[in-house]
Amino acid sequence: MKKILILAVLVLIGGLIVYVLMPKADPAPDFSLKGLDGKTYNNASLKGNVTFINFWFPTCPGCVSEMPKVIKMAQDYQGKNFQVYGIAQPIDPLESVENYAQTRALPFPVMYDADGKVGKAFNTMVYPTSVLINKNGEVLKTFVGEPDFSALYQQIDVELTR
Repeated sequence: MKKILILAVLVLIGGLIVYVLMPKADPAPDFSLKGLDGKTYNNASLKGNVTFINFWFPTCPGCVSEMPKVIKMAQDYQGKNFQVYGIAQPIDPLESVENYAQTRALPFPVMYDADGKVGKAFNTMVYPTSVLINKNGEVLKTFVGEPDFSALYQQIDVELTR
């Protein structure tokens, strides 16, 4: 009986240690932006979907290089609880962003962060920067530069099953 009690206490202590040391996801910063489509996107629109937010601008060489992969990812996960948001930073004028989105038929909502507040809230300093958010609106990972899309797909697949 004494051995069972000691074992139960050890299991309880082990569980507490795992709980305390387990990384906790932080909620995505509050944001609200009007998309080029006229709709408003905010934290409430994140709930229930795995979301990939791509911070970019049209004259950014790295952003332009990765955009076909972001487009493909949006298409590959179409119809699943997954969404891509493109948040253009105010390095280029709104007209350039609108032209880029239209000529490339971007298959996801594009917003223009006119005052840069949303980019700052997500701590973006280098572009492209992307953020993966879980179905609860919590930041899972931030990617500075182009992500490893193979590993990203694996992470998205895991998140979609949760």
